[in-house]
Amino acid sequence: MIIILSIVLGIGSATVGVGRIHAAAQPISPKKLSGKILLQVESYGRAWYINPADGKRYYLKDGDDALNVFRQLGIGVSNKDIVKIAKQKSQASNATLIKRLSGKILIQTESDGELWYLNPADGIRYPLPDAMVAFNLMRDIGIPVNNVTLQGIPMNTTQIIQDTAFDDVAYVLLRGNTVVVGKNSNQILPPASMSKLVSALVLLDQPLADWTVTTTITQEQIDYPKTLAGDDGTSEIALKAGDRIRLKDLWVAMLVASSNQSTIALVDASGLSRKDFVEAMNKKVKSMGLKKTIFYDPTGLDAHNVTTSYEMALIAKEAFSKPHIQQAQVHTYTITTNEPDARTISVVDRNYNLRPYAPEAVKVGYLVEAQRCVALKRGDDIIVVMHARSSLERNTSLKLLTSL
Repeated sequence: MIIILSIVLGIGSATVGVGRIHAAAQPISPKKLSGKILLQVESYGRAWYINPADGKRYYLKDGDDALNVFRQLGIGVSNKDIVKIAKQKSQASNATLIKRLSGKILIQTESDGELWYLNPADGIRYPLPDAMVAFNLMRDIGIPVNNVTLQGIPMNTTQIIQDTAFDDVAYVLLRGNTVVVGKNSNQILPPASMSKLVSALVLLDQPLADWTVTTTITQEQIDYPKTLAGDDGTSEIALKAGDRIRLKDLWVAMLVASSNQSTIALVDASGLSRKDFVEAMNKKVKSMGLKKTIFYDPTGLDAHNVTTSYEMALIAKEAFSKPHIQQAQVHTYTITTNEPDARTISVVDRNYNLRPYAPEAVKVGYLVEAQRCVALKRGDDIIVVMHARSSLERNTSLKLLTSL
C-alpha cells in the first residue's frame, strides 16, 4: 500500500525526492553493487543491503530492522584497526583495510559493540548508533535501482520476506495431501486478505462461545485501515462508530466482504491484545509446520504478511474444514445494528466472477504488493493463486487448475 512510502524511506516526501528516484532507469551490473545499500525504485523505494560476504541481498524494512540485520551480518573489528578508517573525507585511511572491509558492517568489539558501515563509494565509516541514524543513512546514500538490477542479485534464504522484484504468477493445486501441479509454489508472497483465514482460525481458538454477544464499534477501529493503507480504498461495510454489532455479524462481514474494520473489531473482542493476537496467528501456522509464513497484522493490509501458495493451500485446507467458516460462505447477508441507532447494513460477496468455478468456500485478497490472490475449495481440491497481475491471469490460472 502507498503508506509504505513513509514507513520505509519517505520516498513520497521531500527527504528523498521523486527526481532522484526516477534517475535510475538503466540496469546496473550486480558486481558493482557489492556492499551497497539500494533503493528499489519500482517498489516504493524499499531498501536492500548487498552483503559482500555472500553476494546476497537483505531487506531493510525500517531503521530498527536495518540495525538487526546489520548486527547479524557484521564482523568484529578491533579498536586498533577501526581508528585506521576515516570518519570524514579530510582524514586518511589504511588502504589495505579499506580494500578488505569495503561495504561491510563493522562491529567495534572492544567498545560496547558499536556499529559502523564502511561505505564503498567513499571509503568513509558511518556510525550506526540507533534506528533513526540507520534510517537516514539508507535515505541519504542509498542507490536507486530498478527491478531488472535486483533480479540479478540473489535473495538471502534466512529472511521470511517477499522478493518485491518477483514478476510472475504463483499457484498450486492441492488434492488431499498431494500437490497435483504448482508454479512458483514456494515463492514467498503477501497473501493480502487471505490472511483473514488465519485470523478466523485463531478466533475459533478463543472462548467466544456466545456469538450473539454484541460489541460496540469504535472510531479507532473505523480508522484502523488507514494506519496501513493511508487513503487507499479498502474492503469495508458501512460500519459507523457507536454501532452495536453481534460478533456473528462481524464474522460474516470479515469472511464475505473481507471487512478490515470488522476483523479488527473481532480481534479486540477476542480477549487478546492485538500484539498477542498476531503472536497467536504465528503460533498457529508454526503448529501446522509452516516455515515460510509470518504475520504482522490480522487483516492482511500489512504487505509484510507473507506465505507461499503451497503453505497458503495448507492454511485454506484447515480453515475451510471448519463449519463456522464454511457456513459463512454466503453471497448476501444483512446486519441489523442494535439500539440506540438501529439500522441495516448490507454484506455483499463481490466475487461473483468466481462462481463459474463452483467453489464451496473461497477467500480472495488484493494489495499492490500482493496483486490478485484467491484460495478456494472444490471437493477434495484446494486451489491457491497468488500474485496474478490481472483478473485475466488469475482466471486463466483458475481455469487451468479446475480442469485437472
